Amino acid sequence: MGRSRMSRAAAALLLLFCGGAAVVVIISCRDLETAAPLHLQLETTHSDTTLQIRRDSEERRLSLSLSFFKDPKSSSLRSESTETSTDQGIWFSRWRNKDMYAELKEKQQIQQRLNAEVLDSEYNFQPLSICGRQTNVGTTQDLALLEKFNMENTCPGSNSKKLLLLQGDLAHGRTGNNLIEFLHALQISRDMDYQLAITSNSWVFELLHKMWFNSIHDDDWAAKFEKAFCIKIFQPDESTKGWDRVPHKLNPNNSVIISKYLFNYQSELPLDEYIASQSRFIQMLFRHYNTAPDDMCSGINAIFGEERSNVRYSVLHNRHLEGAPGIRLMQRMSRGSGCHPTAALEMHPEYIKSILGPIGMLDHPIVLITDGQDPAVAQRLLEDPEIGPMLSVMPQSASWIGGDLTAAIMSDVFIGNPASSFSGFIAKARIAMGFGNNHLFRAKVSTGVGKPEWVTTCGDACIFDKNVLGNMS
Repeated sequence: MGRSRMSRAAAALLLLFCGGAAVVVIISCRDLETAAPLHLQLETTHSDTTLQIRRDSEERRLSLSLSFFKDPKSSSLRSESTETSTDQGIWFSRWRNKDMYAELKEKQQIQQRLNAEVLDSEYNFQPLSICGRQTNVGTTQDLALLEKFNMENTCPGSNSKKLLLLQGDLAHGRTGNNLIEFLHALQISRDMDYQLAITSNSWVFELLHKMWFNSIHDDDWAAKFEKAFCIKIFQPDESTKGWDRVPHKLNPNNSVIISKYLFNYQSELPLDEYIASQSRFIQMLFRHYNTAPDDMCSGINAIFGEERSNVRYSVLHNRHLEGAPGIRLMQRMSRGSGCHPTAALEMHPEYIKSILGPIGMLDHPIVLITDGQDPAVAQRLLEDPEIGPMLSVMPQSASWIGGDLTAAIMSDVFIGNPASSFSGFIAKARIAMGFGNNHLFRAKVSTGVGKPEWVTTCGDACIFDKNVLGNMS
């Protein structure tokens, strides 16, 4: 069968799942010299474990597949962790009940068939475009037509008097954190059956109104906003009499405490369903992106002008995170995802080229958006003979949160920092738009042959996974 090598990590997992239990273990890998598939199997009774480690040389990424099946006589639980790479993104599921897993797959197949039937119907559907660039999401009319197939389209709180009211002008953290807090608020309202509401002078209103639902074409923006998210807009002096304010254990009038509660919330939904729910919220925002008075397309327009629709480009998001605190946060990300503890902070040319080189993107424009705290990053990249000629730093005249955000979301390749909530929102939005090539979790590993190389340690959907990112998921 040739000579093969198994990593210490794989060996450790093998011992973990074999130790003290009756199992069947199948290890599927490839010979590092001949690329021939290899299969090792240990058999016992009552339960079994399957561990697969695969390296896709074309995609230059590692993937791990682990399945654990208990005997049906002992509760029929199935634990599965899978990662599948495609051009449009990565499905990543973990700790799934066997019956629930089968039901979810059936739902996905039904939805795919319904999508195909609708798209083949008499209606002429066009994909959603943002700033003149196509996404892989259908139009508002397309998705509105599919609403009748959604059995969970009732607004939360319809049969409840529990009110989660977001008010006050102060919130926990900066823009990236605040976006997470808003998405978590929407999730809480659905998970807990709360009526979600905001006041018209709140931090939420200010955050969203600059970027979404405030176009010169949206005279009825308030009604659209309330309908899109099942949210009520309260006036600052409007009474909440008759409502049960939640959460009960916190001061509902302290906006910082409530926003921190939102930030730390972790849904109990299965990961696949959580991704779908959060993606739908993000898609809804971008169906109403602003072009005036603040233009979400300012960054793309400033750099690419009339070529914006067809140009292929990559975006690097460099977030220094105030030095030492950023390093500590990256170390936490490293423990959860296996990524390098500083590479995404430093963004050395070697790191960037390990991503863009294999996919042919070093010959296309590269845009850097940065907090400016570490100017050495831009300097190193500009001085690199391969990256420098293709690199543009987002001009200050066009750089603002909405413009930077949209330029990164609509890029062909995104390289970000997993410790940055702003990078995290960009990656989530890209997945919601159907885009792959999101690179946040990378590490340099030895394959046993040749020099160590950079690989992806955690798939696209890890950005939604609370087991990886915790409260930033």
